[in-house]
Amino acid sequence: MAKYPDDITQAVITDSLTKGITELEFLKADGSLRKMKATLQESIVPHTDTKKDKEPNTDICIVWDTDLEAWRSFRWDRLKTFKETS
Repeated sequence: MAKYPDDITQAVITDSLTKGITELEFLKADGSLRKMKATLQESIVPHTDTKKDKEPNTDICIVWDTDLEAWRSFRWDRLKTFKETS
C-alpha cells in the first residue's frame, strides 16, 4: 500500500473516486510521472458488461480517465498524490 497520511487509505481514495472527479498523480511503469483526472462515479463512467470470473487484483486501481474518456489503471504503491476536484 502506498504511504499516505494516517487518515488517508485506499478506501478513502476509492470513496472520493465514486463521488466525483479526483486528480491523481502516480509513477508509470517507465518511471515517468502521470497526472490524471479520474472517476468511478456511475453517472460518468460508461456502462459495460464485465466478467467477474476472476479475483480482482487489489494492487491495482482501475478508473475512468475523464480527459481521455477511457479506462486506465495505476498501482496503489505508485500513487503519489490525490485531490478531490468535484
